[in-house]
Amino acid sequence: MTPDAPYDKIADRWSVCRDRSPINPCIADFAARLPEGAYVLDVGCGTGSPVAAYLCGRGFRVTGLDPSPRMLEKAEALALPNAEFILGGLFDFRTRRQFDAVIAFDSLWHIAHDDQKKIYPAIAALLKKGGLFLFTHGNRDGEVTGEMFGERFRYSALDADEVCSLLEENGFEVLLRREKFKEAITGERDLLIVTRKTR
Repeated sequence: MTPDAPYDKIADRWSVCRDRSPINPCIADFAARLPEGAYVLDVGCGTGSPVAAYLCGRGFRVTGLDPSPRMLEKAEALALPNAEFILGGLFDFRTRRQFDAVIAFDSLWHIAHDDQKKIYPAIAALLKKGGLFLFTHGNRDGEVTGEMFGERFRYSALDADEVCSLLEENGFEVLLRREKFKEAITGERDLLIVTRKTR
């Protein structure tokens, strides 16, 4: 697993920005659906703030997964109760645990386009039956590049209808699908989905 160099380079600026952010209402609403003491996997956890910090504050047990060593240094420095942070990407992650929930807020679009279809069986394997999955994503098939804090990033996605078909194929029921989803905290996202593993 190679380090995520662009995120390493922006870690300090990212931390200043996100550490001051309140929790996204969509994540607070999602957390309200979870059982007490739930095990939650945060895919692309970054610096651990505000998402992992909020979840730990709610009494959940959080595993944060991220390919950026610098981001994880900052997450570890939070010394959150009931949290562990692991260096790596979704497809590298190995565990015997099945989680009650997975959150992938603004992370799945960094997975290469050729690997996008692999996301949904990978998530299904990590979730208990009845487990919940929240993620943001693009809603059109293709790859684009963009800039954040002066660094170039690549973004990939599938068509939103194909994403929903892949979720169904992998045993998920879509509970919420919102396109052009907008929140005051982080702005507009092409796609927000909340889904439940049914088998």
